[in-house]
Amino acid sequence: MSYAIFLNDTIVYDTKGFLSTFDRGFLYGDGLFETIRAYNKNPFKLEGHVTRLSNSAQFLCIPFRYTCDQIRQIIAQLLERNHLSDAYIRMTLSRGDNADGFIPLRETNPTFVIHAKPFNPYPALSYKRGVKLITSQTRRSTTCPISRHKTLNYLTNYLIKKEALEEGVHDALVLNTEGKVTECSVSNIFFVKDKTVITPSLEANILPGVTRGIVIALCNENGIQVEEKLFDLNEILKADEVFLTNSLMEIMPVSSLNGHDVGGSLPGKVTAFLSNKYKTLVCSQS
Repeated sequence: MSYAIFLNDTIVYDTKGFLSTFDRGFLYGDGLFETIRAYNKNPFKLEGHVTRLSNSAQFLCIPFRYTCDQIRQIIAQLLERNHLSDAYIRMTLSRGDNADGFIPLRETNPTFVIHAKPFNPYPALSYKRGVKLITSQTRRSTTCPISRHKTLNYLTNYLIKKEALEEGVHDALVLNTEGKVTECSVSNIFFVKDKTVITPSLEANILPGVTRGIVIALCNENGIQVEEKLFDLNEILKADEVFLTNSLMEIMPVSSLNGHDVGGSLPGKVTAFLSNKYKTLVCSQS
């Protein structure tokens, strides 16, 4: 099935959208992306995603000129054209077409694409039974300058996810080069201990997830103690509850790590409470 997409100021069908073979996103992974979930035709927390994309574009010196309001209008058109209500939305920004070589000698004309497709939900059973994790053999550098940005260079994440699937589990948890917990291939991680919600701090060199930020805010708004800190794997193994977050899965409980059960009943009380609050927030903004 063909879908309408937004490509550089024009809405076209995906089969008619063409990129230059010199586009730096294709040549070098020189670009950024965001994935967003739309509920009832409303792209949830679009402002947070646009802000992250804009901040990362500024950090990487990639021109980005669209406002949140402009993007919201574009998404509305795509949802209408594609007859979608609940949807997967992806924004992709590359530095654009430039044949000067590895380091551009002039400012490029960026490529900006927005896709809107039907959303394929995670299995309902996963939210009841939790998902299994392993620890990845890959380590995250504490000094890598792009780890806090959602870049098109996603091969490391691909290898981490592939490693997990080959072991028959949902995902792999990555430690950094100092042995501290960071995140999974496509999600942030939280654990609960003695009713306190804990997640790796940005100093672990992680992506500042939009859903991660929402969960922290929900904790603060509902009187739940929350901490961002550096910690090692043992604290996860001793946790009362563990869960993952991203914009597509929302809040997903974890049942085991490296073959060891974590937490008690699934989902745990705090995980279930935050999940319900998250869904209430979605409904209030849809």
